[in-house]
Amino acid sequence: MTATVETQPPLDETARAILDAASRRFLHYGYGKTTMSEIAGDCNMSTGNLYRYFPSKLDIAEAFVRRLRAEQTRLLREAVGKAGLSVQEKLRAFFKLKLTLVYERFHKRPKAYELSQEIMNERPSFADEWERAESRVLCEVLNAAAATGDLAVCDAPRTARILQDIFYRFASSSVYYEGEFDLLESELDDVLDLIWDGFEHRKSASAP
Repeated sequence: MTATVETQPPLDETARAILDAASRRFLHYGYGKTTMSEIAGDCNMSTGNLYRYFPSKLDIAEAFVRRLRAEQTRLLREAVGKAGLSVQEKLRAFFKLKLTLVYERFHKRPKAYELSQEIMNERPSFADEWERAESRVLCEVLNAAAATGDLAVCDAPRTARILQDIFYRFASSSVYYEGEFDLLESELDDVLDLIWDGFEHRKSASAP
């Protein structure tokens, strides 16, 4: 099976120890100030042996970000999977949780945020993979709502991508200098209300 953001290949005990050691350094000192020799020293191994497990520092960083992203995908899936939620509540829960996770990472774990951006820039295919992982969760919500008649959605992947594009403002680093979380959350609520109005209009227009 090809590894994705949601399904990661298993790591042996040594590889996990390397990743844990690197993660501590990345989060404390940052990616740029961490060296392979320092990671090797933390693991009581030679730098040459470290390269046997990870060909480069960027490969270690990607493994670390994959672990972060897999956890975020799990949390998003849990948020929309809670019993008793309407489709509107599921979409709101998805994007509000996403806002919370990104905001907290930017302010409380800035090194992790910077590292994520580094991977996105250096390996754009990973950014695409992450977008697809999120899209799958949204598509499940949209397809389920279409099946019950709660939404008029003829192309769930396209609709999911449009929703992701709309949210992009709230994932950009520039927005986190503009105001506190409550202000951004209020703006997101307004955006989500507009989106829902659009869904309701489409549903009404498609009714027989």
